[in-house]
Amino acid sequence: MNLQVVLGAAFAAATMMSVIAVVFPPRRALSARVRPYAALSRSRLGTGYADVSVVALTRVDDRGPIVRVIGPVVQRVADVVGHLIDAADGPALELRLRHAGFEDTSPDQYRLRQLAGAAGGLTLGVVLGAVLIGTPGWTLAMAGLFGFPGLTLHRNRVQKAIDTRRSAMRSEVSTIAQLLAVHIRSGHGPVDAVRGVCALGRGPVIEELREALGWITAGTSPQRAYDKLADVTAEPAAARLYRLLSSSARSGGDIAQPLLAISDELRAARRDELARMAVKRRTAMLAPLLLFIAPVMVLFVGAALPALVLGTGS
Repeated sequence: MNLQVVLGAAFAAATMMSVIAVVFPPRRALSARVRPYAALSRSRLGTGYADVSVVALTRVDDRGPIVRVIGPVVQRVADVVGHLIDAADGPALELRLRHAGFEDTSPDQYRLRQLAGAAGGLTLGVVLGAVLIGTPGWTLAMAGLFGFPGLTLHRNRVQKAIDTRRSAMRSEVSTIAQLLAVHIRSGHGPVDAVRGVCALGRGPVIEELREALGWITAGTSPQRAYDKLADVTAEPAAARLYRLLSSSARSGGDIAQPLLAISDELRAARRDELARMAVKRRTAMLAPLLLFIAPVMVLFVGAALPALVLGTGS
């Protein structure tokens, strides 16, 4: 049978199944939603649920039987594919997702998205190669051409988010340090100063400081909370600020002057960075001149050379 016919039929069947699933979604069973309430009631009657925690009783798993059977296999394949793309695993991958601001995405979900991107790129390449060209060699080439961007799509997306978040944090730390210094000079303690700044601002650094305040409210010491925050943050400048707050919580003392020093250093570094970016962009602006305007000028000058050298023309 012709490969193009088989792929076209499979693609049409998958499309129709997707349309039917969207238009006529399957009914969701109510047993998974009712089970926690029934289990809690039966546990009060002493029917065998005494040794089961309330969290386990109220945990709802609404996955279908097919997903429960195939899910672990797909997850294992996703882990293998993810290891081929990048070496980060476990806590390292979770830390990278935190640095990117994707705290709601678990490592398993990230691996599944990588697998979906790889499968989508390979499938698109195979379909285009089989339909447009038809030869096995070109089909494999198209699969590799579209499969590689699909493999690295989510990794590049996470890395881009990390770079963007770090740039935003570098811009915020200097202002936050100045505001903290103002609050401390006005008589507030370090924790109260952080709380006052968090009530007024927003951004990645403010979000991390609010997280530290949540740990402190839950009973963690300020020193331990800021040290933990310095270990998991994505930006070294923010880690420096957190360690200064940690040292203040440990030994006390006025840290307004060190905060102002940090702010001045970060502003100077940011100014130098912007100056370098301006030089690079001015250099990049010369490219259109060299590529388009310079050849035209050479042609205009060269057009008069024969008359000047040979003495021809009017």
